[in-house]
Amino acid sequence: MRTFKSLALVVAMLSIGSASFAKEAPKADNTAQNRGATQEEAVTADKQSNKKDDVESLAAIRKAVMDSDLSMDAKNCKILFSKGVVTLRGAVDSEEEKAKVESVAKGCSCVTSVKNLLTVAKKPH
Repeated sequence: MRTFKSLALVVAMLSIGSASFAKEAPKADNTAQNRGATQEEAVTADKQSNKKDDVESLAAIRKAVMDSDLSMDAKNCKILFSKGVVTLRGAVDSEEEKAKVESVAKGCSCVTSVKNLLTVAKKPH
């Protein structure tokens, strides 16, 4: 009986602790990053072309970015492609990395221009 009461007390304490932790967890806020995507004429994934050539071009651009020496933040940026134009969105670690992602995208033969909307992420102190 004593073991059961101790176990019940431990379970109760853990559930209270986890409930307060869940309440304190910060919510992700991508508002600043996605600000441009709310405009009517903005290039967004739902407007991405599904034409075979565009899909293959986008895959080639993504592969080039993934094969490059970039941070995971840069490799996870949004890449949109339509009619030869690449739009880059998301956060990267530095201005140098922002320029490198753009350069990698421009290096793909299917690309005629790049709209670089990447932002440099602020690092916590």
